[in-house]
Amino acid sequence: MTTAPDDFLTRLGHLAERPLSTALVRCAGAHAARETTAGRLLEDCRSAAVALRRAGVRRGDKAVVMTRDAHALLTAVYGLVRLGAVPVLIEPRAEVRRCLDEIGPGVFVGEPLAHAGRLLLGWGRGHVRTTLVTGRPFPGRGRPPGGGPPAPASDAGAPFPPLPRPHPDALAMIAFTSGSTGRPKGVEYRYATLAGQLTTLAGLLRPTPDDVLLSCFLPFTLLGPLLGMTTVAPQVDHLAPARTRPAHLVGPLREQAATVVAASPTVLGLIVRQALRESLTFPSVRRVLSFGAALRPRLAEALAAVLPAQAEILSVYGATECLPVAAVTGAALRELRTQPPPGHGGTCLGRPLPGVAVRVLDADATGLGEIAVAGPVVSPAYHLRPEATAAARTTADGTLWHRTGDLGRLDPDGRLWYLGRKAHLVTGDGLALTTEDVETAADAVAGVRRTALVGVGAPGRQRAVLCVEPEPGTHRETLLGRLRAALAPHPYGRRIDTVLFHPCLPTDIRHNAKIDRGRLAAYAARHRRGRA
Repeated sequence: MTTAPDDFLTRLGHLAERPLSTALVRCAGAHAARETTAGRLLEDCRSAAVALRRAGVRRGDKAVVMTRDAHALLTAVYGLVRLGAVPVLIEPRAEVRRCLDEIGPGVFVGEPLAHAGRLLLGWGRGHVRTTLVTGRPFPGRGRPPGGGPPAPASDAGAPFPPLPRPHPDALAMIAFTSGSTGRPKGVEYRYATLAGQLTTLAGLLRPTPDDVLLSCFLPFTLLGPLLGMTTVAPQVDHLAPARTRPAHLVGPLREQAATVVAASPTVLGLIVRQALRESLTFPSVRRVLSFGAALRPRLAEALAAVLPAQAEILSVYGATECLPVAAVTGAALRELRTQPPPGHGGTCLGRPLPGVAVRVLDADATGLGEIAVAGPVVSPAYHLRPEATAAARTTADGTLWHRTGDLGRLDPDGRLWYLGRKAHLVTGDGLALTTEDVETAADAVAGVRRTALVGVGAPGRQRAVLCVEPEPGTHRETLLGRLRAALAPHPYGRRIDTVLFHPCLPTDIRHNAKIDRGRLAAYAARHRRGRA
């Protein structure tokens, strides 16, 4: 069988070509760091695979991995993949018990706090037969909380039996969606999917041996060493990224001379505000990847002010089911804000990346429809969810397409524009209002931190409410006047029933970047009476 040159295991093996180079840097606070060489990381992964095998883990076993430590995450996931088992990644704040009951994992690998949650909340009860505690050495000594068989110690010198290379269509990993737009679903990544994602990311990042990646999203940290970059894992509050101390981001960025920064807009905002407060710049950075939500032009401008003139800011579009899909530069976002193409409101996502195809399904007369994606980066299925898989797949022109649930248009230059989620379309009497079309205009108003359009009432009879999170110290009556003026040119601007101020808009648990519109709509329904 021919193996793709960019597959997961091949890239993992490439670490052996530079054994003394630094593969991973773990940060504790603003300054302290622990380095792991590529050779040491490979040896730790091999030891983890041996220990997992001795604990009874076999090819095809599904193994939940839950830890906030980057080294433990990498060694567990890489070790499981090397063994042929299937790592399962899930947010610890998502509907964990329900999700694990659905997929039935037999193995649970996690830090002590994760095992406490497993026991107290019943995660995987009735399914999990093998429990291993991460630590040093992986997977830890002694018994996990609550008993169970002893976890084996590291076996650095034990031989590892050769395993046949997996078929490209074999299941390699399961990653759950965050559940921010519905019930979390387990997304299947085949070996071919991972290869496609790594190849596409490599084309986007164009990594060099001298690159240092500051990865502010723990799952993304898994990819850094495979892309050949020294990967710095700062001390992010992964349960609530918006609560991360800015010094814990800025300190490692400057001390490790990061050349690439990967983070959500929320985390990038923390970095920028800290830099502006302390009059700092980041001369080492050559590229920024923003993902998890749309990058607003105002944040792109603020980022550009603290980066070298030649640095590239990229807003990357994708989803758990298909990542990455498209990218647009911060410079293009700023230009398009002042000179948008006619009839293309919303947020520009850029052109599809090489090898990725995008089309708009069920488009109306204006070209607005559902964004669909095809290509090697697309997951083939939701695990054990055939109904959800069927609902998200369609065939057109002999190609299988993934329906994203996002509304968008393609402009004459082949650029993709995002208008919001289908589920968040506000519909009323003669009204069909996309969220992004309104919010891009409202978010540009001075004194606004962010906004969210929600519909109050039953679909088809909704009232449009614009919820606004103001900048601290902003006079609300003045801000209201600015918002009304900014929305007046919009075709439906006068149909926005209420402008409602909110101290801090609720967001998703993964990136603290996407608005939790379900919670916000309930808030708007309670508070809209008597408001502007």
